[in-house]
Amino acid sequence: MDSWCLATWMVLNFLCVFAYEVTVRNTDLKSCEKDKQMCVIDPRDCDPRPPSAIQESLNMSCYYQMDQNSVTCNWSETFRSPTEPELSLIFRSVRIVYSCLGVFSPLSTLSITAKMKNSVMDTEIWSQPLTIRLHDAVKPSQPVLTVCGSTANSINVTWDSICEGDCRLRYRANGTQVWTEVADTVPAGEDDQILTYNIKGLLPFTVYGAAVACRGDSNIWSDWSSEVTVRTPDMIPSRPVEVCYTVEKNEPSGSFQLRLRWQDSNPCDPGSRVLAYQVSYKPEGNEQPPEIRNVTAVTDLLDVEPGNYSITVRAFNTAGYGPVAQLYIDTQRVNFLPPVRNLWVYSHFPAKNAVQVHWQNPSGPLVSHSYVQWRPEDHPSIGCWITVESLNSSALIEDIDPYTPYLISVIPVYGQQCGPSWSLPASLQHGALMEAVKMKLVGVTKKTVTVGWVWQRRSKPIRVGGYRAMLRRGSEMHPISLWPDQWQHTFSQLTPSTEYSLVLLADNVSKHTTSVQTSFDEVPVVAAATPLLLLAVVVFIFFLLFRTA
Repeated sequence: MDSWCLATWMVLNFLCVFAYEVTVRNTDLKSCEKDKQMCVIDPRDCDPRPPSAIQESLNMSCYYQMDQNSVTCNWSETFRSPTEPELSLIFRSVRIVYSCLGVFSPLSTLSITAKMKNSVMDTEIWSQPLTIRLHDAVKPSQPVLTVCGSTANSINVTWDSICEGDCRLRYRANGTQVWTEVADTVPAGEDDQILTYNIKGLLPFTVYGAAVACRGDSNIWSDWSSEVTVRTPDMIPSRPVEVCYTVEKNEPSGSFQLRLRWQDSNPCDPGSRVLAYQVSYKPEGNEQPPEIRNVTAVTDLLDVEPGNYSITVRAFNTAGYGPVAQLYIDTQRVNFLPPVRNLWVYSHFPAKNAVQVHWQNPSGPLVSHSYVQWRPEDHPSIGCWITVESLNSSALIEDIDPYTPYLISVIPVYGQQCGPSWSLPASLQHGALMEAVKMKLVGVTKKTVTVGWVWQRRSKPIRVGGYRAMLRRGSEMHPISLWPDQWQHTFSQLTPSTEYSLVLLADNVSKHTTSVQTSFDEVPVVAAATPLLLLAVVVFIFFLLFRTA
């Protein structure tokens, strides 16, 4: 007899709820001398139920496995003891049993009673008898599943039907614990029928496991088949890489370094896998074949001479090469490009597992689009990215880990030329992880006050939507927003010889306050002294004229 029990503890006066499953094979059974219709595991169970025993309805169910000559029953019961009771099953046939080895026959009708005895609590519980016809309680044998083919997005599986009824399939990616069950059931019309199914919607170059279970007229499902695994093949990269460039001049040789940069296949937008990239380049008008190189990184540095170049970049894997991205570059016509400004990250957590990235596109050259990247700080080689069109200066990043700090970067692109990257640490729970501190007076004149501050990693796990600095005097206020790309600001058009309060605000909460006074206005003093100077000049002139006379 094979048996197991799973105990779920209920903390209430040692009250325990046990779930039991007991399997009995025909070789485990013994006949009773006084009752030729009974077969038991323990000869002591041949005796009638004692008056002290409790009889309960245990909601027991049983099934019959023909190939193993066994019956399995399961039920649950509550005990006020943490110890396992002794378990046994008692079988009574409607006919005389000449040998218990043959009691488990499809034509048999049996009355089955479960018995539980707890020696610690000195209790004995018998179930209400459950009468079943074994032919109507057959559990199908375990099917055998085979993989017969796969594509980049699907796998084909086959198996032999073991009964008339239907079958269900489930699958999962390698390394995951959760199964996905297909929506369809596969009908099985007859025994030994070969059944096939195509599992769709899978990812390329990914290992999947699959299993199948079937049921017949008894409506009892078989055990799941052994899991079979298969790796889906690669898919040819479907789109060209998004590539841009910068040009650096080598002094004093006059040659140039051409740095190419492109976006990797996005792991947050699964699709075709990229094994490496093929870069080819040659001067325009040159009849020689282009120079070709394969790189696994997402950047490449080319040493070139002044002139025009034709460059192509394309991704490839074991399935083939993807579309070509084409660049035409004049190394002598390169403009300085500024980064984005006023970058900040706002959290929507817990209403949404997302952060909002805001920035301001620089004035000057027209930004054609921007790349927004986010990478875990602990694993910067693993990252995701999205492309944002030029009319937008905001991006929503969704479904990120709430316990992982990220480095979020925005890279403006001007046509095919890359601008400088600007980055900010952030997390889902707290948004941007930078704070403005150490605000101080840098300079003062009659009508201006210049202040400075320092940006540092936030010291406390709090969420701040933004920082501001403010000069105020009574109802007069001069507020400005602070951004991580700024360290200094000059307040202008102030009143001379006036004391102001300089306040550093996190959202609307004051973090630091100090007093600042503008310089004295010297204009009234000079104006008052002018008549006296003129009088002195006139007196001096008369004195000179008097002496000469």
